[in-house]
Amino acid sequence: MTRRRPFTVPASISHRLNISALALVGLILVTGGAVRLTGSGLGCTDWPDCRVGHLTPALQFHPLIEFSNRMVTDLLTVVVVAAFLAAVFRNPHRRDLVYLSGGLVIGILAQAAVGGIVVLTKLNPYWVMVHMFATMILLANAVVLVHRSSRDYRPGSGHLLIPRPLLRLHYGILALLAAVVAAGTATTGAGPLAGNSQGQEVARRIPVPLRDLAELHATLAMLLVGMTIGLVVGLHVVNVEERVRRAGRMFFTVMVAQAGVGYIQYFTHLPAAVVEVHILGATMLVVGAVQSFLASTYHPPEVVSAAVVPEPMGTGEPLGAG
Repeated sequence: MTRRRPFTVPASISHRLNISALALVGLILVTGGAVRLTGSGLGCTDWPDCRVGHLTPALQFHPLIEFSNRMVTDLLTVVVVAAFLAAVFRNPHRRDLVYLSGGLVIGILAQAAVGGIVVLTKLNPYWVMVHMFATMILLANAVVLVHRSSRDYRPGSGHLLIPRPLLRLHYGILALLAAVVAAGTATTGAGPLAGNSQGQEVARRIPVPLRDLAELHATLAMLLVGMTIGLVVGLHVVNVEERVRRAGRMFFTVMVAQAGVGYIQYFTHLPAAVVEVHILGATMLVVGAVQSFLASTYHPPEVVSAAVVPEPMGTGEPLGAG
């Protein structure tokens, strides 16, 4: 006899919580960049208190900026936990959504610990890199969670919409994007925007010439642009749905804009406002890359009406096929 759960959460509410978690992960990336770029990284000198014996900050610019970022993290934690509980009690129950939302819970708790290490080590640039890169992983997790939470992902329900060589190219693009993001965070760690509220030049920086890391970052980015051009051209050569092509074009458009901002910030000597736009662009780029990858497969809506669902264009190949 199957035990009934004491209560259930409608799938629509669970989906909205997942969207809220995604929005807040994006927001934490932008506000975290603002903390660093305004020199407020040590506005709160203690953790988890803002200052020794005081949970809240003094009414000063740098402490308020740093504390505001912590409050966004606290809000994100609440929403992520709510999204996880909603997935556990969701009707219909989906194990994949429990795992993905649970990954967000584990990730945000780990991020809080890393954030504490960043403060206690006085903005060690390597820990700052870990903090930034891990948040990007959380962002990708949240995008996948939102995508899957409104679609049927039972075994055999999906069809590949693009040829497998293009799917493998997608994998390569995601891997290279991870390297570009890592190189970008290292470049920031070697630059003048160290993020110390006592003066941006005080915090420790990566002991590598900024020019060398910037060139590495730019080289990887240009390789990424080339691979993405190949993907977009490939999508327009083969017979695929327009929405798949559109996702690729949008990803490429964001990438070109991001590359332009990157060159502007370097040749204008890294003004904080332009670097913040670059961080926002990196956030959008990760979202676009994951969405473009997810668009390469077709999964029907989780709740299908009585109307006949048209067969999608593409290879029609089950995802499990070799």
